[in-house]
Amino acid sequence: MAEDTRLDAPITAVTVFRQGARITRTGAASLQPGLRSVVVGGLPAAADPASVRVAVRGQNAALLEVEVRRGYGADPLRDETARLRAEVERCRDTIQELDDENAAEQARLSFAGHLSEAAATALARAVGFRRAGHDELTVMADHLSAATASALSHRRDISARRRAASRELEAAEQRLADAERRAGPVAFIDVAAAVEATAEAQAEIEVSYHVAGASWRPLYDLALTGQQLTLGYLAEVTQQTGEDWPEAEVVLSTTSRGQHQELPELRPWYIGHAAPPRPMMKAQLMAAASAAEGAFAAGGPAEPFRAAAPAPAAPLVAEVSESGVSQTYRVPRPLAVPSDGSPHKTTIARLDLDAKLDYLAVPVMAPEAYLRATVSNTSPLLLLPGTARIFRDGQYAGETALQTVATGEEFELQLGVDDRIRIERELRRRSTSKAVIGTTRTVDIAYETTVENHGSAKAAISVRDHIPVSTDGEIKVRLREASPSVSEQTDLGELAWELSLDPGQAATIRYRFTVEHPAQVSVSGL
Repeated sequence: MAEDTRLDAPITAVTVFRQGARITRTGAASLQPGLRSVVVGGLPAAADPASVRVAVRGQNAALLEVEVRRGYGADPLRDETARLRAEVERCRDTIQELDDENAAEQARLSFAGHLSEAAATALARAVGFRRAGHDELTVMADHLSAATASALSHRRDISARRRAASRELEAAEQRLADAERRAGPVAFIDVAAAVEATAEAQAEIEVSYHVAGASWRPLYDLALTGQQLTLGYLAEVTQQTGEDWPEAEVVLSTTSRGQHQELPELRPWYIGHAAPPRPMMKAQLMAAASAAEGAFAAGGPAEPFRAAAPAPAAPLVAEVSESGVSQTYRVPRPLAVPSDGSPHKTTIARLDLDAKLDYLAVPVMAPEAYLRATVSNTSPLLLLPGTARIFRDGQYAGETALQTVATGEEFELQLGVDDRIRIERELRRRSTSKAVIGTTRTVDIAYETTVENHGSAKAAISVRDHIPVSTDGEIKVRLREASPSVSEQTDLGELAWELSLDPGQAATIRYRFTVEHPAQVSVSGL
């Protein structure tokens, strides 16, 4: 076989997964008849050797074998380090030149001061002997003053330029220190492809491989105007794979590795008769008593043991395509991503969706009304979990979070507090009946909630409140009155009212409940 032929194969395409990326390099080779080894070098050390694939396209050429070689080379930052060192020396020379210039101006000031003293003495004598007048004295004073002011102005300018040069020197020294810290032998991977040509041929050789250290995450912009919701679907790409990605075609894939690499299998779930507790030894009893005393001093019973939950496993629009159970988004413009971990954003899509708006108010917990939007994903896109910025009528209104939303699925968005809906809840009654021992005592409680719509459109408002839930058969809780009638009441005591208020309209919700219990029983939590 002839000696190796080095092939220049730059990065031409990148597919970024939720974790990791697949890199594609492409180069053209002129092949002579016979067997030849074509080497594509410079793959990063993070490349997975098992993932390397090679394709040869062209007439009269065939791929016979692929070999992946790992090696170590000299510091590729050597030239960069030399350049940075020269830049540091240039900055130091600049500072020295400014110091010399400042020294010259200082000498000029000293000479002007000496000349001023000598001239003042000579002119004073000349004026005394009437050989000079006050005009000559004024001219000399003006000249010396102008020379001094010019020298001081030059020194201020030199001082400003020296401060700027010092900052530049500090930055250059930091860059040099970072480069020297990264210097050293660097691992690399070469891919050698054995290609046989039956005749002279032009072939395109494509090498692809998978690397770790790259990812993308979805981001969203939610802009609400009236009942129309515009959803901006963005992607933030970061990578620290050891090689910079030049401007190339980028594809984003929703593929994510599962928590289990193999299909999970169910195992039998056994239950049985509980074993009787083992008798506690004296030392254990004393330790338990001490723990109980500590819990009592802290204000309550000891917290029961809970097993820790397992940690979770680690405006152009994109062209969308399906690939098995995942989707891929082809970014419309080439995207360059350096290997420095900095985020780079690109747009996947911008969707106009119809939103059904309403408000949720829980005045017992918060005196605000929260705007909600019920939306159907009518797009062909899979919306992945991510943070979303909210804009209402062009104004930033906060952040929320999106969960996974499939095509055609209905989902709910939290759009923040709307101050145009005013809510006030007040305790209107709390009375306890008098009772003698052996009879029943009744606690009568009433609340009133006022809801006002100060907005410019009709508002649907869901108001939630609650009444106590008894855990004791001797304690009875009864809802006595509710105006308007509740639209829903759950077994856990939750009450719901559905209001529809025109602009400027207000509504009042009143409800009353009683708690009945034996007079000798104390009720907690009320």
